Amino acid sequence: MAATDEFDPDLVAAFIDGKLSGADRERVVRLLADSEEAFEIYADAVRARADLDAEAIIPLPIPDPVPIRRPRWLTAGAPLAAAAALLIAVLPRVQTNLANAAFAMRAESIAQPLTGRPQLAMALRSGLDEPRWSATRGGPSTFVDTTAALRLGARATDLEVAIAVGDRERAGRLVAEMVELLDSVTLSDATRAEYGELRKRINTGGSISSIKAAAVTADEHLHDFLDSRWYGTGKWLAAGELAARAHSADFFKSSETARFLKAAIRSGEFAPDEVEALRQVERAAKRGIAENEFEKVRETFAKLIQRHAG
Repeated sequence: MAATDEFDPDLVAAFIDGKLSGADRERVVRLLADSEEAFEIYADAVRARADLDAEAIIPLPIPDPVPIRRPRWLTAGAPLAAAAALLIAVLPRVQTNLANAAFAMRAESIAQPLTGRPQLAMALRSGLDEPRWSATRGGPSTFVDTTAALRLGARATDLEVAIAVGDRERAGRLVAEMVELLDSVTLSDATRAEYGELRKRINTGGSISSIKAAAVTADEHLHDFLDSRWYGTGKWLAAGELAARAHSADFFKSSETARFLKAAIRSGEFAPDEVEALRQVERAAKRGIAENEFEKVRETFAKLIQRHAG
């Protein structure tokens, strides 16, 4: 449900006022859960109400899908208690949806802020020349676990970056490692075969554009097959380490990175000391990471990978 198409200010105003029920109320709940833009408008209205008298009027804008159009405005009374109660009811679902979206992002999208950095090729080379985890070969076939999912996610990001800088040799080695990792995962035949075809395309001189497209599709299929947040976590941790190596301020300034950090901190997947380390990165990213801080940030992501993929 798109906020630009479905946002009805009269309906949302009535929702804030506690006057909706049935299908109309469910429609607004779905809208606020599925649309970050609509929820932000709703939350702003509730916050504004907290600073006003009980009879105050709250301006509620209609989100504008076309930049050249002027926003319309609606005024609506909003009893604070009812608005706060509804906010509490809707917020957890919205937060869950946003977190899931962060973990489900494609490796291509996660790595995109890195691809314009001149230091990227060197950062990739130095990063992958240092083993992120100890090798495990010939293990028994099992259903996917968090370690395998995180390793595959990290390599999916590494692969995307290697393709972006045109490093075919490294891309071929990364795909081979992913195929080997999938050998130990039950029911992974189709996904393993897809990465095998990608490896063949890389090794036989396929065009970079075709390789890139095939890698994106393989990443999407692997995400669906694994059905694990740790796959997305691995992609983000590898990207964070590479971004810190390349001193990419753009990566840490992006709203997507901020969303991941917030989701990871709240996920319950990390130990208290790891959460605190992520909070430090989050705080540094919000104010802008200084040049002398990138190494510490890199160490944070590297340690998280070593702990959970080692």
